[in-house]
Amino acid sequence: MCLAKEPFRFGVLLSQSGVMDVSETAHLRGILVACEEINARDGVDGHPLSPVIVDPKGCDRMFAELATELLLREKVNVIFGCCLSSSRKVVLPVVERFNGLLFYPSVYEGFEYSPNVIYGGAVPNQLVVPLLEYLYTRHGRQIALVGSDTLYAREINRIVKEFLFESSGTCVSEQYLSLSSTPENFGMTARRVADQKPDAILSTVVGHHSIDLYEAYAAACPQPRRAPIASLTTTEAELALMSPAARVGHLAVSAYFSSIDWPGNAAFTALYRSFHKNGSPGVYAQAAYALVHFYANALRTAGRGETDALLTALSGAVFNAPGGDLCIDAETNHVSVRPLIGKADADGQYAVVWRSPMVIRADPYLIAYDRSVGAMPG
Repeated sequence: MCLAKEPFRFGVLLSQSGVMDVSETAHLRGILVACEEINARDGVDGHPLSPVIVDPKGCDRMFAELATELLLREKVNVIFGCCLSSSRKVVLPVVERFNGLLFYPSVYEGFEYSPNVIYGGAVPNQLVVPLLEYLYTRHGRQIALVGSDTLYAREINRIVKEFLFESSGTCVSEQYLSLSSTPENFGMTARRVADQKPDAILSTVVGHHSIDLYEAYAAACPQPRRAPIASLTTTEAELALMSPAARVGHLAVSAYFSSIDWPGNAAFTALYRSFHKNGSPGVYAQAAYALVHFYANALRTAGRGETDALLTALSGAVFNAPGGDLCIDAETNHVSVRPLIGKADADGQYAVVWRSPMVIRADPYLIAYDRSVGAMPG
């Protein structure tokens, strides 16, 4: 379709190279699928969506520089991007200074609010406690923590240790690996963890290093003796790059899996695979896809693309996403989600083994959240 009206241009700030490329490329694919879908349906009242894509190559300095370039040189006021919290932290003051709008599509550690950010990923109260409750009732309370040396991993594990302490759980070890770590580093870590015989390993390892961790753990502790890795960060995109023996049987907690039986998900996965034939959408792709639709709907409601008008239209907005309705909280700019726990199979898919009975509102500062765990029925 040829759309004759002036396009709505927006920035895309995601790495297509570096250690985070597998995760951030998943975000990018979700954005592009949404744009194709919206533009094929007459765009936004005849205006096509036109992404301006830049590659910060996993470098925080480049994230800040390219955010500035998008806002000032490219004259866009909306940016979709960042995955790591360190990247978001350097982009945030740039967006606030120039009154831009950042759509952030990743899980993160919470403890942040900006009127210039729509937080599209889950925060700890939506994921951590459901995962620990599941592990407690089905595996045990001796938990090993393995993470990338990032703000997200350290803050998540601080919260996890508080929950463990308050619920008779034990942190048997806590290890972090730098983003420059080698497969050999992961091999040593996996052997140390296997020797401790935990009931489960909670992973906050990110990007390509998820593959290194799972492969190393499979070599150090073959089935059926091994405890499961339970991840907050490993999606179908990372599973696809692992060997079947490395991924099978491990767990993840997320707001979306491509395997879920939910109205609209079959159409979304089919659309995604029509562009990306060798992959399945995970939560990174779905979150980015949903945020583009939130943006398009806000443009329709506001009738224009200025930041303040968009923020007004986005406050309390709801979108029927492939994984279920998403709502942007008017007080926090965070999205309410229904968490799921999935178990990886040899084909690289997550079979849902637990689904929250309710949608959970984001509590990014853990102000009102009940920290008691271990009460979920087995």
